[in-house]
Amino acid sequence: MELSTTTVLLLIAATILLVALVWVLVRAVPRTRGKLRIETSLLDPPSRRAAATLLAGWGTAASWSLAAGVAVYLVLRVAMEGWARAVVQAANAPYDVEADTHFQGFMACQLLPESSPGATQEDVERCYQTLGDSPLAPPQANDAWPLLLGLLVPLVAVAVTLGLLALLVARRKNPAESGAAVLSAQLKPRGFLSFGPRWALVIPAVAALLLCGWLVATGLASSKDVYGRFTRLVVVRNTATSDPAVGYALPLTPGTQSVDIHGWFFGVPMIAVALLALVVAVLLLRSLARAPRPVDSGLLGVDDLARTLKAKFVAGVAGAGMLAALAPVAIHTGGAMLTVAGDVRVAGENAEFFYHETMLSGVYSYVAGLLFTGLAILMLVLALAAAIELVAARKLAVAVALDEERQGSGPDFR
Repeated sequence: MELSTTTVLLLIAATILLVALVWVLVRAVPRTRGKLRIETSLLDPPSRRAAATLLAGWGTAASWSLAAGVAVYLVLRVAMEGWARAVVQAANAPYDVEADTHFQGFMACQLLPESSPGATQEDVERCYQTLGDSPLAPPQANDAWPLLLGLLVPLVAVAVTLGLLALLVARRKNPAESGAAVLSAQLKPRGFLSFGPRWALVIPAVAALLLCGWLVATGLASSKDVYGRFTRLVVVRNTATSDPAVGYALPLTPGTQSVDIHGWFFGVPMIAVALLALVVAVLLLRSLARAPRPVDSGLLGVDDLARTLKAKFVAGVAGAGMLAALAPVAIHTGGAMLTVAGDVRVAGENAEFFYHETMLSGVYSYVAGLLFTGLAILMLVLALAAAIELVAARKLAVAVALDEERQGSGPDFR
């Protein structure tokens, strides 16, 4: 049994995700727990309880919001696939009936000498002529709306995940109100890039910028389809020219060629949803950075660790969604450019097939789409790792605080 290219890519992506998650469980979680043990080993009992308070809530909220985002993604993908299949089946239904009727008529003409003993070959030929030509191909399905839904799925999932996370975190009681932290003076103002690795925080913004730029470029190059929507790339094929550098002088294949592309019909909604998701992510990171700091200087290390993990989660989710939306756009654009790159030209007395310079651009775009897919998987692993580490750190902090209360002295951190 042969596997399709899509199935192979999904298996590769699932393997990368599984290996990365195993690495998180084996390396990242113990490393985070080790850092937390070091930070809490020098704290007194009240400060250890405050450390547990600093880590409360976010791990659970991140896990629930991520689960909701994944559920939304899967539901919308299934709905999109079912919708697209129904549209194609409805468009092909008349063709299937006509093709089946023509086939039955063809077989009847072929068996005419057997069914009608007096029939001659001329009668058979006359039967074929009466039957007419068979339908060449099924009509093109009007599946632009299901395709648009499919392109919006990762961006909508990101918006749902981050929006739900913001709501769950907003409902939590601020640690400052419980005495764990208060507003403290800061000589250096904190922004949305203050916590977490810079590369992880920059990737969502860069991916959003690339996505918007890509969609603007394909939108400017797009033309209207038969329904009046900007979804087609129209290219003039081999027009006549007297320039000897071009390599041909006769219009061997005059006219135009068109392929589907992510024009304004797809680009405008995607840009709007992408910018919305990016704004939500920036606001979450900004509120995370400007939240009150602990009044106890001994808790700053724990607070930094917690904020870094939270920033990683937000950046991972936003980056994974942006890159997951960018990847199919780049891959499809590359395929469209490769499709229209082929042409025919005169070479001496013969005609030969050749590729225009756009072939290399199509290859680069296709390869970039594959790289974006791999990077999206890594950003998703970053978000999952941050959620797992937050939960593990919270459990350890609570265990340390409870152990302190039971024993009346600090635990051994050897």
